[in-house]
Amino acid sequence: MSTSGQKFDLPQMKSYFEEHIPQVRLLSDLTLSESDFKGLGAKLKSAFAFSDKKDGIEEIMICYLVYWVYALIYWDEESGIHDELTDYCAELPQYQIRHHFEMLVDMFADYNIAKFGYQNDNIEELALVLIARHAGIPNDEKYQVFELIDDYRNQNVSVDTMINDIYAHLPYKSRYIFSMLDERSRQDVIWEIRSLMAEVCSGVSTREDLLDKYPETSVSLIDYCMFWQEGKALLNQAK
Repeated sequence: MSTSGQKFDLPQMKSYFEEHIPQVRLLSDLTLSESDFKGLGAKLKSAFAFSDKKDGIEEIMICYLVYWVYALIYWDEESGIHDELTDYCAELPQYQIRHHFEMLVDMFADYNIAKFGYQNDNIEELALVLIARHAGIPNDEKYQVFELIDDYRNQNVSVDTMINDIYAHLPYKSRYIFSMLDERSRQDVIWEIRSLMAEVCSGVSTREDLLDKYPETSVSLIDYCMFWQEGKALLNQAK
């Protein structure tokens, strides 16, 4: 999506998300542009400022959920993850913050968005782990993650050692996202990427095969993995 240079409001964004969310696996597959993400944050801050932060917000909560997913994707190491909206929300009373998390979690059921089987009585922890899974590996770090995992594909080390070493050396945004996951989830995600890479490198499976076999993996990750392998093959041919 790219509406750069165009005016848009939250109802229009909500309509866009409602139309496209049923067509994607993970919210990161919406491919919201960075300029749209920033515009969305500005609109949300304004909406929260002119409400009592309890009533009237439910109508735009899907926009709020998408915003938090892309906040993990677009932040940079120099400025950190905080911006005007995240700082603003952090200053809200605790009961309002909890209400926001409750509404965020409700969005997953309301829009039939993947929850990966997660359950947690702590509503804040549940919201954060779901948001992290939907953010996944940011596009600008995917190749780095593939190279890192590829280094371990043929090493004779235990799975636990491989997982821990990879997690410790992830690029900064991916590592922050993985820090929001529990240990088992980190292992599952890293192992799934490793398995996907092995299949892509074997050249046996088609894109359609991979989409069928990895239903909880983002289309973007699968496509980038295939692009990465194609580039690697060309480099090997050139040697």
